Amino acid sequence: MLNGEKSASGGLREPVVAGQFYPANKNELSEMIDGFLSKTKKLNLQGNIIGLVSPHAGYVFSGQTASWAFKQIEGEKFDTVILVGSSHNYPVKGAAVWTGGSFSTPLGEISTDNELTKKLLTSKIIQSNNNVHIPEHSLEVELPFLQKVLKKFKLVAILINDNRYYSDVAKVIAKAVSDSKKSVLLVASTDMTHYPAKKYAETVDKDILKTIEKLDPEELIKTDEKWMSKGIPELHCTLCGLTSVLTVMASSKILGTDKAVTIHYSNSADSAYGDDRRVVGYGAVAFVKTAQKSRRAEEQKSEEKEFLLTKESQKELLKIARSSIEGYLSTGKVPKFSTSNPELLNNGAVFVTLEKNNRLRGCIGTTEPRMPLYEAVSRLAISAAVEDHRFHPVTKTELKDIHIEISVLSPMKKILSADEIIEGKHGVVVRKGFRSGLFLPQVWEHPELSRKDDFLSELCEQKAGLARDIWKTGDVDIYIFTVFAFEEN
Repeated sequence: MLNGEKSASGGLREPVVAGQFYPANKNELSEMIDGFLSKTKKLNLQGNIIGLVSPHAGYVFSGQTASWAFKQIEGEKFDTVILVGSSHNYPVKGAAVWTGGSFSTPLGEISTDNELTKKLLTSKIIQSNNNVHIPEHSLEVELPFLQKVLKKFKLVAILINDNRYYSDVAKVIAKAVSDSKKSVLLVASTDMTHYPAKKYAETVDKDILKTIEKLDPEELIKTDEKWMSKGIPELHCTLCGLTSVLTVMASSKILGTDKAVTIHYSNSADSAYGDDRRVVGYGAVAFVKTAQKSRRAEEQKSEEKEFLLTKESQKELLKIARSSIEGYLSTGKVPKFSTSNPELLNNGAVFVTLEKNNRLRGCIGTTEPRMPLYEAVSRLAISAAVEDHRFHPVTKTELKDIHIEISVLSPMKKILSADEIIEGKHGVVVRKGFRSGLFLPQVWEHPELSRKDDFLSELCEQKAGLARDIWKTGDVDIYIFTVFAFEEN
């Protein structure tokens, strides 16, 4: 057994295309892959590889291109490989993950990552469906290459073939990877054009690879639709694993990818067995998180001092918030407070949130630090209790059941590019003219808004009433901030 211990869940997925797509004999297979790899080299991609795109045809046709993809990770250490392919035999709703145990090839067995698989299955979009995996070749063909270039790894095998689901599946994968703290490689398995003449195949494939390098899944869908509508003779598809590429591209972006590099291209006509009149294309692509982006993120983290308040300040503000509500409900007037605490004398932007029985009961805040922090908390606590139009005013009798949370915003920092926004950490304000909108950092926790593109587009449209993509054009001011939140015991 070359790659880890046999899965504790039992069962074994036996190879189904050994002897057809690649040699069934262990030594012959190993020598063939060594021969492919000897004709490749590692490129200086100036960053860390998050994902790969690799073909899955018979090795005599696509093996050399596949070897270029996998050469780039030779000798690297990955705890797990998440392999995403198209289901050629069965339709799949959402995505189907393998849960049946280890995968076997002539080179040995590969254990499945049961821990990461369970994380994926907590979503509704990914289901366990071993039946669709049994006859499928698109994942199996990649495994011997992975076994040759990586010392030890576990596997998560996913099949998907409907573009409607790629974005949701990508978010689930990216979140599971982030939460796991493991070193994970994503691999999309796909061939390219089927089956036009060589001159058409090379034109279409070149354009598809150029589009993949833009790291925009929706543009890739449009480019696919463009070529499929042109009536090219015998063009059956541009990417048979289009959804796989979309999924891995989107996941890789969430995980930090900022560059896609085409490593190698070929087509079946290049093989001794090929035919110029009926061609299948093969591409190898790397999704890379560049050293520049990683370095900038680290610099930004070190530049930003953690924003916080002392325990004494927290306690005093919570007391002011509750006393303000109590006083107003009793007298109808805003109570007056004073303090000698220097932290609370600084102007501050703050949100006050009220909950009752763990349900929102009111929330009002300001993004502009227009008054001392203690005064802002007093006024906003009252507003959250009686002026939030979503709720009836809080009554004096229910105040004992109200739980108070205060969120103090750090000073706003204007940024030049959305690249400076750290997902999950920063709140964001967009402004153009008299229009503005704000999302607190907590909004990143919403599954539909966990990707930066979705977060910013929704902020512009929903909160600021601007065009969804205006943040991409530079025609809007962007500010970032962090939040220090604390609550009553």
